[in-house]
Amino acid sequence: MIRHHPGRAALLAGFLLHTATALGVWKTWGEFGRGNLLAWIDFPVSLAFMHLDGPPLLAWSLVAGGLQWAAIAGMLTLSLGWASRARQR
Repeated sequence: MIRHHPGRAALLAGFLLHTATALGVWKTWGEFGRGNLLAWIDFPVSLAFMHLDGPPLLAWSLVAGGLQWAAIAGMLTLSLGWASRARQR
């Protein structure tokens, strides 16, 4: 599966890594620090939900930030794939 669809695997990996990081930050950091750290992890998407606090902040971070990092991972994978194929020619 990964061999035939590396972009899809990268999307999933980016989303899951962001989810694990955001949940880890939420559980281990204090009330003040976790919101700030989530805002930096998800910047610039976090500007849309920075006014929230508590569980709504976590929910928006998981969804919007996860989609942002999935897109970053997918685009990076596709661009590296194109570069390696161009170099082989």
